[in-house]
Amino acid sequence: MSEEALRREIARLTERIATLEQQNEQHERAAREHAAAIERAERDARERAEQLARAEEELRRQAGIFKLVLDSMADGVAVVDDRGELLMRNPAAERMLGRAQLDLVSDEGPGPGEATLFFPDQATPWPASEHPLSRALRGETVDQVELFARKPVEQDGRGARRAHGAAGSAMPTLAPASGPLGDDGEPRSVRLPSLIADQRGEPGQAPGLFLTVSASPMRGKDGSISGAVAVFRDATEKKRLIEDLEAKNRDLVESESAKSELVERLRYAIDEISTPILELWDDVLALPIIGVVDSRRSAQIMERLLDEIVRRQSRYVIIDVTGVEVIDTRTADHFLKLIKAVELLGARCRITGVRPAVAQTMVELGIDLGAVRAARNLKHALRESLALAGQKPSLASLMGARRGAAKGEDGAAAQPFTPGGPGAAQGPSGSGPTTKTQLQLSARKETST
Repeated sequence: MSEEALRREIARLTERIATLEQQNEQHERAAREHAAAIERAERDARERAEQLARAEEELRRQAGIFKLVLDSMADGVAVVDDRGELLMRNPAAERMLGRAQLDLVSDEGPGPGEATLFFPDQATPWPASEHPLSRALRGETVDQVELFARKPVEQDGRGARRAHGAAGSAMPTLAPASGPLGDDGEPRSVRLPSLIADQRGEPGQAPGLFLTVSASPMRGKDGSISGAVAVFRDATEKKRLIEDLEAKNRDLVESESAKSELVERLRYAIDEISTPILELWDDVLALPIIGVVDSRRSAQIMERLLDEIVRRQSRYVIIDVTGVEVIDTRTADHFLKLIKAVELLGARCRITGVRPAVAQTMVELGIDLGAVRAARNLKHALRESLALAGQKPSLASLMGARRGAAKGEDGAAAQPFTPGGPGAAQGPSGSGPTTKTQLQLSARKETST
């Protein structure tokens, strides 16, 4: 090989070596970059793994809290998917109803210890189509629907719902005719657990629960229904309290009614005592009035007085207002109506006992009693009434009449004042009651004198 060819070969090899070195550097740089990328990827993977681990731990923690919350709730919670298959329920829902009433796609009926749903009347079965979860899957929102869940009673007489104890023991039930009877032979009102205990010989438990149920559909982002959730609340105690309050309210109403009736009877009795009607003489009645005369008392006085006038066939009535401290226009109007009513029965009225202060007030107010005559006192009013009747009583007879009226006013055994009766004037030396003939002879003697 010539020297020239050798130089060319050396140049080519040198160039080749330079190219290889350059490629080598590129490969090394790419390897370093790749190694760095791998390192970064590993670091990112580790970080993501740590994040996933933390997220999983947080998810487990939240799931645990969620389960703890659901398990601790007194209200039952149940969730179903869009087909009605049960996805989740908490222990409270399990205790209240059992799985059969929560899984809508199950064809199995309620098993042992599982409830059957009824309307609140505890007799009408609740239709499956109206189950709150079924309605929620149809897009309805159910709010506070009341239903009754009854569980079967076990053979030992104890309710399957031991966890709730006797929550429903307050529901009153009338024992059937063949069941426990009272002392009178009639069915007695008992609590159903007691009835179970009586018939089985074992302590009974509550047969069911009153529940209020709320349910709503669960919707996805696109608005489609993906399932439903329902919340069941035990309302047995609340219903019992409401029934107790209603019963107490009825008792209070009855008690208040009885008290009002008693007060009214006492008021009527007091009015009768405070407004006696006395028979002073044949055809003469006295009506002493004490206290305030309002419309109610005026109507009562009028009714009693008119009845006495008709019963005794009296022709004269003496109204004694000594015990009336104030007579205003309204009171005077009551008296005028009373006097008109008496005159419509053919009797005449006299007013006596008007106090000076009362007379002055009546004049100042312009109160006019019309043609009604006033007498100085009861004795003069009786004398005028007897004179109109054609009788002239002696002073002794008038005093006897006054004593008889006073005796009636004092609340003693008041009897109608008639000649020869209690309160009449006594004959000479107290030998006996003075007869009407003796009174007439005495009156003639006084007249001749």
